[in-house]
Amino acid sequence: MKIRASIIALGITLAVSIVAVQSAKITQPPPRKAESADAKPSPPKTSGDDQDIETIKTDTNLVTVPVIASSRTGPYIADLRKEEFTVSEDGVAQEISVFAAVSVPFHVVLMLDTSASTEEKLGKIQQAAIEFVDLLSSADRVKVISFDTEVRDLNEFTNDKRTVRDAIKQTRSGTGTRLYDAVETALDDLRPINQRKAIVLFTDGVDWHSDSATFDQTLRALDESGVIVYPIRFDTRAETERLARQQDAQTNGVSLPTSDVIRKTSPGTTTPTFPSDEPPPAGQARRNTRPSIIFGPGRSPNPQQVPPPRDPSAKGPFPDPPRPTRTANPGPNGGSTDDSLSAMLDSLYFKADSYLKELADRSGGQVYRADNVGLLPGAFLLIADELRTQYLLGYYPTNRAHDGSYRKIGVKTSRKDIAIRARPGYRARTDQ
Repeated sequence: MKIRASIIALGITLAVSIVAVQSAKITQPPPRKAESADAKPSPPKTSGDDQDIETIKTDTNLVTVPVIASSRTGPYIADLRKEEFTVSEDGVAQEISVFAAVSVPFHVVLMLDTSASTEEKLGKIQQAAIEFVDLLSSADRVKVISFDTEVRDLNEFTNDKRTVRDAIKQTRSGTGTRLYDAVETALDDLRPINQRKAIVLFTDGVDWHSDSATFDQTLRALDESGVIVYPIRFDTRAETERLARQQDAQTNGVSLPTSDVIRKTSPGTTTPTFPSDEPPPAGQARRNTRPSIIFGPGRSPNPQQVPPPRDPSAKGPFPDPPRPTRTANPGPNGGSTDDSLSAMLDSLYFKADSYLKELADRSGGQVYRADNVGLLPGAFLLIADELRTQYLLGYYPTNRAHDGSYRKIGVKTSRKDIAIRARPGYRARTDQ
C-alpha cells in the first residue's frame, strides 16, 4: 500500500509540473520582430464590406467621404456594395480602404441657435429637436451644443436618448450669436472620429459675437474634417429690422415707417443703438453707439461690402457687412428713417445665407429652410431619413504631400440610374 501511495503521489507531481510548463508557454508573449527606424505602419485591413472603423481613429492620412446615393426619381438607395463605388482624387483613381454601410452608427452634433430671436419659439424648437433625436438609430451617438453669446457644450456623445432629451431641455435663449465659435467647437469634437459623423445646425446663419473663429477659418477646418453638415436655416430678417427700428426710435425720437412696429414691440426693453444726427447736449460728447440688436454690445464691423460666394479653394478673409450710415429722409410723421438699415441687413443676411450654403456644399450636405417653426419638424425628418441611408468611403491618397492644397474628389457608382452626392474635395493637412 505504501508503494502504491508513493506512485500516485509521484504521478500527481509530474502532472502538475507538465501543466505549469504548458501554462508558461501559453502566457509567454511571442518574440517581437525587429523594426527599422523608418518603418511605416500599413493601412488597416478590411474584413468583408464593413471596415472596423475603431482601428483607424488616429490615422491622420485617411480621407473620409460621406456619400448619399439616390435613384433618379428620388428614393435613397441603401444596398450598394463597396465594389460598386469608385473614388478619384484630382482625376487619379484611389483604392477604397474603408467602407461603412448605412447600418454603421453615426456621431451627430446637434447645434441649436438660442439667440434672442428664438425666445418666444424655444419650446417648439426643443420639441422638434427631441423628435429628431427619437428618429435616430438606438446606436447613434448625439451631442448637443447651444450657442448665443456663449457656446454651451451640454453633453458628451451618447446613445442614451434620455440624456440627450435632458440636454435639449436645458437650452435657454440669450443674446448674440457666436455661430463660428460654435461650429469650430463641433468640428473639434468630431475631428478624432472616423466613423460616420454629421452636424445638424439650426440657425439663421448670422454671426456677430465669435471671439476666436471666423467665416473662412471654419470652412477650412470643415474641408479637413470629413463631416457632413445639414444647416436648417430659419428667417429672422424681418424681426431683426423691426427690433432695430424700434431701438432707433427710442434712441433718437424718430418715427418708424409703420405704426405696427411700435405696437408689436414693448417699449423700454432695449438700449440706445444708432448714432444720432442731432448735436449732443451742451457739455456732452456724441455717444459712440451702434445697432446692438444686430452687432451686439461692444462690436463694430468693418466698412466693407460682402462679395458673392467663392470657389471652395479660395483663400483669404470674408469681409464683414458695412456699418450703416444715417440718412435723413422724411418718415411718415415728419421724422426720418435710416434708409441704410435695410441695405446693411440685406448684406448681413446675404453673408449668412452664403455661409450656410458653403457649409452644406463643401461637406456634401444640404440646406433646409424652416422660415417658421412649424416647418422645423419636417426639416428634421428629411435629415434623419438621409442620415439613415448614408455611406462612408475612406482612402489613403496616393498624393502624400502635406502641402495644405485643396484636392477635388470624384465618387461614382457602377450601378445604373443612381445619383451620387458627396463632398467635392478636401484640404490636405500640413506638417506645420
